[in-house]
Formats: sequence, C-alpha cells, structure tokens
Amino acid sequence: MNLLTDPLLRVETEKGMEYLSLPSLLAKLGKNEVRHLVGIQRHQHDAFHVFLCYLAGAVLVRDGSSDPVQNEDFWREGLTKLADNAGHGAWQLVSDDDSRPAFMQPPLLGDKRKPTSIMNTPDGLDLLVTAKNHDIKQTRAGTAQVDTWIYALISLQTMSGFSGRGNHGISRMNRGYGNRAVVELVRDRRGGQRWIDAVTRLLEHRKHVLKEPFGYDPEGLVLTWLEPWDGRTSLELSELDPFYVEICRQIRLRGKRRVEYAEFYPSRQPRIVAKELNGVVGDPWLPVDLRGIGRGKKVAAKALTFPPAGITAEHLRRIIFGDELQLSVLQQPQPNWRGDLWLSVSVLVRGQGTTAGFHGWEVQIPEQKTLSIFGGSAQRDSLEKLSRDAITYVATMQHRVLKPAVFAYALGAPQKLDLDDAFGKSAWTRASRRFESLWSLEYFPWLFSVPESFDEQRELRRWVEILWKHAQAVLQEVEDGMANHSGRQYRIRTEARSRFWGGFYKNFAFMRREHGGGNAIP
Repeated sequence: MNLLTDPLLRVETEKGMEYLSLPSLLAKLGKNEVRHLVGIQRHQHDAFHVFLCYLAGAVLVRDGSSDPVQNEDFWREGLTKLADNAGHGAWQLVSDDDSRPAFMQPPLLGDKRKPTSIMNTPDGLDLLVTAKNHDIKQTRAGTAQVDTWIYALISLQTMSGFSGRGNHGISRMNRGYGNRAVVELVRDRRGGQRWIDAVTRLLEHRKHVLKEPFGYDPEGLVLTWLEPWDGRTSLELSELDPFYVEICRQIRLRGKRRVEYAEFYPSRQPRIVAKELNGVVGDPWLPVDLRGIGRGKKVAAKALTFPPAGITAEHLRRIIFGDELQLSVLQQPQPNWRGDLWLSVSVLVRGQGTTAGFHGWEVQIPEQKTLSIFGGSAQRDSLEKLSRDAITYVATMQHRVLKPAVFAYALGAPQKLDLDDAFGKSAWTRASRRFESLWSLEYFPWLFSVPESFDEQRELRRWVEILWKHAQAVLQEVEDGMANHSGRQYRIRTEARSRFWGGFYKNFAFMRREHGGGNAIP
C-alpha cells in the first residue's frame, strides 16, 4: 500500500469514479478534473488541501518550476526526491520495520515500547479527541477503506493541538489549546482550480517567508516524518523548509493486506519547537492577529485563534478588510482574477481535552466590490468604516434592546431585572445565539449591496431596520416558546415589549420617524 504507486484514493472525476495514486491525483488536479474525494470527511477537506499544496510547492521549487500543471511522472519523481534516502518507503502506509519511516509515521527510536493506545478505526485515530457527535460521528467504520485512514492520519498529524500528557500539538497554532484555521480567498470553488491558484500564490509567499527571521533552510527538511524520533527531541525551524509537512504524534499503522489498526506512542516533547512564536511561523493560511499591538500593551503577534463559539461575522469582516490582522497572499486576489470571489474559512475549535466542533463559512464577494475592498481606494476606507459601525449597532441592539426584553419576559416582568438569574441567562443564551444566526446571514449581503458612493447614515438606518426585524422575531419566538401564567401573560408581554421599544428608541433615536414611535403588541 504505497501512495506513490498504488491507486488508494477514491476520486470522482470528469470520467466518474476512479482510483488514483497520489501523483495521479496531483496530475488530475492540475487538469481541474477532480470533482470529489469520496472517502474524505468535511472537516478533513482543508487539511488535505493544505497538505497537497505544500507537497506540490516543495516539488516545484526543487525542480525550478512554477507551473503546477504537470503530469503524473513529474509528481512521482518529485515526491520520491523529497523522501531522499527513504525513497518509496516514506510513502508506504504500513511498514514492519519501526526503524524506518512510513507515510506520516516517523521511525521510532529508543527502547522497545508498548503502545499506550490502539485505534481500530480511522475515526478513532482522527485528531484523537474527535469532534462532538453532532458534527462528526465517532468510530463508525469497522472495516474502513484505506483512503479514510490516509485522511485521518493527515488530519491528526497536521491539525492537532495539545491533548494531555504525551499528546503534543503542531507548531502552526497559537499554543496547545488553540486551533489551526484555514483561511483562503478563492475564485473557483472546484478543487482543481483552487489548488492551482493556491500553489501559484504559495510560491510567491515563499519568497517573503525566507526573508523573515524564522531561520528556515530553503533546502531543509520537507517531510518531517523522515527523521527518527525518540519522543524526547524536537526539530528546530532552522532544520526545515518553509513548506515543511509536519507531524506531531508518534503513530504506526499496522496490518497485512490492509490497514487494520493504528498504534499510538506518547512523546515528552513536541516534534517541532516553536512555542515562543505563538503559531506565527509563516503559514499563509493562518492570519496573524495584531490586535492590541502598538497600544502600550505587552501584546505579541499571534496566530489567529477562534473562540469556542466558532467563526463569527466579525471574524470574517476583520479578515476581509485586514483589520488588525496581517494577511498573506492567500487572502488576496491575483491581479488577473475576474468575477466573484469567495472567502473560505474553516476551523476545528478545540479546548482542554475537548473539541467544540467543526466550523466552516464561505462569504461571496461580488465582482463589483472586489476593487473597493482589495484596491486600496477611498471607497474601501468608507466601506470598512461602515462595516465596523454596523457591528457596533449589532452589539447595541443585542445587549441594550433585545436582552432586557428577553430577561423581562423570562423572569415574569419583575420591577428590577436580575441579569445574573440562572433561568434568565439560559433563556438569553438561546435567544442571543438565534439573533446572531439571523443577522449574520444578512450582514455581508447588506454590506456588499451598498453602492460605490453612499450616504452612511442612510445605509446604517437600512441595517438597523434589518436588525430590528430579527430582534422582533427573536422576542416573538421567546414569547411563543415559553409558558407563563395565563392571567399575567398580557402584563408580562406588555412589560417585555415596553423594555424592547424603550431600549430601541433610547439607543436608535434616529429611527423614530421610520417606526412612528409605536410599541403596539400584535
């Protein structure tokens, strides 16, 4: 079972289902013939995309080429060269000799050890702490196809954070409990064209990274699983190529004619030592968070990390406009691009020994707005300010208008609201999440519908009208879904609505004319 020569990957192409080797998959991507990877799970897509881009980039720079459209033999020869003395063995899925590398599996050094864990399915292997069952079902496959093991192994080795003693995480992440997001601007959502565009921009990005003080070696190690690992030593960035494909766990796959299970061996130290860099290691898919820097605070640049709630519209707004973020060429269009663009963001949010779930979001940027956003014009500054003001209005509507009304209804219209009441907080948590889900869907369509020359106050009034509509709908849902004493229902609803309208006109006085100052109960 060798990725270089054996057709291990199930792929839907223009011709239908095909079984491809890794070099043939790269060749098909170059022809933009790949429709779907059959064995892959949703949360593994971007991890595999990044893996393929780094491999292709490393092969091309060593060949002195810049065109990712190449044939199968080119990729096979290039991948073999990346493996150096390990040759084809570096791409073998199962090896009986633990002193030799196998695919994403480093040689094990030291005394003969027993594994501390055995994973019998790809889902059990994937990221070790698998995402919640409402996102990704755990340990589903008893007899799994070999490509599902491949995707799980890549996902584990290139996306994992710290998961307890012996389970160290990757270097491309802000600390062990962070997460590795994949942020990319694309012009074509098909896998082949996206890959071609990413590899092309990746080669440009490499030139900038090599000028930075990371200390990378342009002829350094790409396949980090080639080096023996005793679990106690770490690799330095100075030993690595900027396109290094990392591993973070000591894993060995076992089986005869197929992969039957995986063995896990703990490590005392991370494979790559870069903790002090906070994940800022030149990864072009991971924006650098600069928030707080230059304000007199002791704040260091760090890789963008998403909270347990996942990706929000504010995150995407900051990325689109580069608001206190250092972006790479992968978050920017090429000069020759035409048509609509999509900002693609995905992340598997993690915590201390837990996984909060997989989040993915795509924002379509209409062609007529690309110049305003990416052209550095005066229109861009105006649109960015409008986007920030709109988010400020969201917070005002949520916390000063909707929240008091929800608490008033949930607590039965008390004279004084207790915002620390457990029942009220529970009702508010549900309501606030619902409100965010509603306005978030309309935020970017509204923002990108604004004309090139616009009246800021007029557009903000239009946005407040959208927020008001959704806040009203959420309050109605709270009233419809929560039981109250029938004799007091009218008074409770009246008090809740009174707080809603009072907060609305206090904070959005300029909307009185649009709404006539009414607070009638339907």
